[in-house]
Amino acid sequence: MVKAVVGPDVTFIPADRAEEIVGRQLTVPLVSGAVLTEANLGKATFPQPGQALIGVAVKPGQYPPDVAPGDRVALSTIPGSAVAADSRTKLVSTVAVVTKVDRPEQPQDPAVVTLLLPQTDAQLVSGPAAQGLVTLMQVSPVAP
Repeated sequence: MVKAVVGPDVTFIPADRAEEIVGRQLTVPLVSGAVLTEANLGKATFPQPGQALIGVAVKPGQYPPDVAPGDRVALSTIPGSAVAADSRTKLVSTVAVVTKVDRPEQPQDPAVVTLLLPQTDAQLVSGPAAQGLVTLMQVSPVAP
């Protein structure tokens, strides 16, 4: 049996309160199977100030096929005609956290990976990302 270790300030929500909870706003996104607590309910605080969520369409070969929510990835722009045409555009690389992965029905179609990253980096990669000119590389988790 696996035991969960939680802090003394955690208040779990019992299943019999489901009707009261459905439709309320979450403060942060939750992954499937996560335990819902009182701290998860209320006004949204996600993303935090200075952070942004960005959806990136990536084709097979531009991302690790087993990438999942919670993984850290290095997002890099890749050379392309639109990037090369603008000499002011610099190649960008940043680290982001995967929050969601929408896998395609057809394996040759792009997946849409939602990433949490600094807002300034999101602004820099949004143009290349909209053109499919980014690649994702899974990187190690942050050291404790």
